[in-house]
Amino acid sequence: MPRNFRTDIQALRGLAVLLVVLYHARLGPFVAGYLGVDIFFVISGFLITGLISTQLEQSRFSFWEFYYRRAKRLLPAAYVVIAFTTIAAPFFLSDVVLKEFRNQVLGALSFSGNIVLWFQCDYFGPGCETMPLLHVWSLGIEEQYYLLLPAFLALLPQRWWLTGVSSLLAASLALCFYMASRDPSTAFYLLPTRFWEMALGSFAALLPISPGLAAKLPKLRLPALALLLFLPIFPVGSPHPGADAALVCLATLVLLLAPGSESAAVRVMARIGDISYSLYLIHWPVLVYVRAVWLADAPALVIYAAVAFSFVASWALYHFVEEPFRQGFTTSRARLASGLLAASVLIGISPSVAIAAIESNVDFAKIRQANYGLGSACVFGPGSPPLEIPKNCQTTDRPQLLVWGDSFAMALVPGLAKTVGEAGLAQLTMSACSPAIGVAAFSKSSTASPYYSRAFGEACMRFNDSVLSVLKTRPDIKYVVISSPFTAPVSPDSLLLERGKDTSTDVEASVDVAVDGIKALVDAARALGKRVVVAAPPPVASFDIGDCLERKARGSVILGRHSDCKIYVSEYRRFRSSTLELLKQVAIRADVEVVSYHDFLCDGITCKTEIDGKFLYRDSGHLSYDGSEIIARQTRLAERLISAAR
Repeated sequence: MPRNFRTDIQALRGLAVLLVVLYHARLGPFVAGYLGVDIFFVISGFLITGLISTQLEQSRFSFWEFYYRRAKRLLPAAYVVIAFTTIAAPFFLSDVVLKEFRNQVLGALSFSGNIVLWFQCDYFGPGCETMPLLHVWSLGIEEQYYLLLPAFLALLPQRWWLTGVSSLLAASLALCFYMASRDPSTAFYLLPTRFWEMALGSFAALLPISPGLAAKLPKLRLPALALLLFLPIFPVGSPHPGADAALVCLATLVLLLAPGSESAAVRVMARIGDISYSLYLIHWPVLVYVRAVWLADAPALVIYAAVAFSFVASWALYHFVEEPFRQGFTTSRARLASGLLAASVLIGISPSVAIAAIESNVDFAKIRQANYGLGSACVFGPGSPPLEIPKNCQTTDRPQLLVWGDSFAMALVPGLAKTVGEAGLAQLTMSACSPAIGVAAFSKSSTASPYYSRAFGEACMRFNDSVLSVLKTRPDIKYVVISSPFTAPVSPDSLLLERGKDTSTDVEASVDVAVDGIKALVDAARALGKRVVVAAPPPVASFDIGDCLERKARGSVILGRHSDCKIYVSEYRRFRSSTLELLKQVAIRADVEVVSYHDFLCDGITCKTEIDGKFLYRDSGHLSYDGSEIIARQTRLAERLISAAR
């Protein structure tokens, strides 16, 4: 063990990885356990800067030696996990996810995993839970920092080290806070907005500690430790990375600057810290594959078993791969470099080999592609409300029917467009934005869903106002179909932004307020001479129906009560009871017809999810292109909507 080894830092690593594992496993109260990664970032910056600065001061720093040691420390264990994850991938992943996985592997090998994932998914969104290499985003950021920091310190005079790091820290922190509410995914995934966390560790390593400061710091250890334990359970609630990350990083800074004593608890946590890297690598793919087999959350006993397996496998990986390579398993640097290069090539091409090996005549990726209706150009973002209807978002020059709503409305459009005939159809939609005037839903916890913050609610309200303005200029549009799952406005996880005379206020989600917003939309559209109708959402499930149907078609293992891929009516009515009540109240209070195709899909017990071998759903609730067309044709949906509009 190195002479300057600090057991308390190893214990901090143990705490950090436990927070992450428990958060990912959804065990315990750690709703913000992802903050463990922020602890890791500060520790990494502290240790790596201390190593580089000491060697530079002693004029014995070598770039080749530094990167050689980093490679020995990080790559062998990572390559083993990526290899085993790749071997297992064809048995657990769907077509779409398997093809995304190929890019994740290439990202992990090229130290750009965070950039690849930035293009693929929102870390806090449900789509990411199927990605077995999602966690490599943090390794990508650390590796990029390791590439830049040595050159920065080597090229900058020593007297400017602290000032230079502090300046970059401040700039990165400002950029992070600016982007967190405007583009959460960018703020989360990319180095410029995460640099400050590792730079804080670098700052601690370079900071000269005066005797006065050294005497005061130990008094802050207990509050700092309390903060590390408190915030993962009771986060402030700001978009991440934001206030919670800043507080956790500052607490970690204090603990790094004030070494603690070696108590029994510290030594136990330090043993977990020893395997923290291996445990971080292993636990997430294990949880992803376990949940894939059950389609949703596996039974608690299975999750506990998966976590226990992760600890055992991590111990083995640490003792038989990580430590032997770190301590000099191979004495030839050329042999290690050539071995890692060969492993990179083999692992890089292995996902493509796996895809080719299981390739079938059925293109599941196409069947389950995102359903944007008439096209992605008709999906408006938070910062771009429509000023008019784009030409490629209408089927004729003078369409009579407008579909207005969110992603569920988009999914209805392909079938309606093919069956509406000469009447024509236009589409104005914004994902996750329920159609209403003066009311918009947003997430109560911005840490859990940073995309749907209060700013998103304001953008949604502007979008709906803009659609109404567009309607004023389009006398050719006679019928307005509004469609949505109508879940967010009545969800206990949501708040509603309600517009008053002078300002908008936040109120608890409720059926009454949501119905008022929909009624305001209906009244405003009718005042323009339009006839309005509501298209009820399809029955939905608590699992990914599209994934289940694909797994069943492939003959893959499916465990649990959803193995038949059907929607159970009693379950649907139970967890969508508030939505069904909302639709009932909308019909009464807004005097508008709610057109449903539930009777076509459902009997008294179950609802169909496929017809004649064609998937009706692409995920847990959105209709596929085939499903949209089948339902529209067989229920004469366009005709029913037009005749029911009033």
